Amino acid sequence: MTSTKRPSRIAIPDRLWRVPVYLPYLQPALTERAIANAESTLRARLPRAYVAALRVQNGGYLRLREHPSGRAPVDCIAGIGSRYPSLLRHNLDDVKAHMEEEGIATPERIEELVPFCGDGHYYYCFDYRAGGRKREPRITYIDVETFDIDEVLAPDFGTFLGQLRPPETPMYGLMTHGKPGVVASALSKATGTRFEDLGDDTYGYPWFRAKLPGSDDFASLSANRTRRGFVRKSDVDYKTLRKLLPETVERYPQYPDCGYLLGCSSFASKGGQRLIRGLAKLPFGARALPADS
Repeated sequence: MTSTKRPSRIAIPDRLWRVPVYLPYLQPALTERAIANAESTLRARLPRAYVAALRVQNGGYLRLREHPSGRAPVDCIAGIGSRYPSLLRHNLDDVKAHMEEEGIATPERIEELVPFCGDGHYYYCFDYRAGGRKREPRITYIDVETFDIDEVLAPDFGTFLGQLRPPETPMYGLMTHGKPGVVASALSKATGTRFEDLGDDTYGYPWFRAKLPGSDDFASLSANRTRRGFVRKSDVDYKTLRKLLPETVERYPQYPDCGYLLGCSSFASKGGQRLIRGLAKLPFGARALPADS
């Protein structure tokens, strides 16, 4: 189905996408031709807010990934393109075949659902069952492991995006822009807890971790400033992708004075309280940060 003209302005939540961008999940910049081809392949009209979000970034991990329903995190939205995860390669054919073989009836009319996020056990879907494929779909969550959940979460994709929130993760900001190793060493000395350098290949920015004594809790230290895009050195397309999005940005631009972020699995634990007390001994400032919003 060829896309008809859409409204030029659709509100997309600020800072919807995670920083840095995981480049293997980023599709090429969205074009009108790609939209038309996708709608023709799916035989459905794509949600206007979905297209608007992909014009900002064509797929990838989300910063806003918690839904008030308490269902599984909306960690990633599939873009339109040839790379994984792609909306055009994200279908439920195998699930439908299994349901027919086992006589499973839920979710009903699964062929009218187009998944845009999921891990094989659950999916968030564009749901065309109520209005047909020429109208804006609802957003529905289904469980395809237990086959007992078929829940409409929002009347449209724009409403669904507006419902999403970032995880509530308590953090302390370290007010320095020193070198990562120097900052980690100062934090280790001040808190009496050794922070191990885990490099920048996991998340795209310098990252240190510490096991807190006497508990199963961990603390993490990470840099606020990072390249806008990252790819792991083990990726087969590393040499090509590493050239994309090279500019430096802040993961949390609302905290420009904080070059580093300290997190903990539980600041209320004995080890977490010890960390907090140790911050007063640092040669630079530190402050508690409000929950991300």
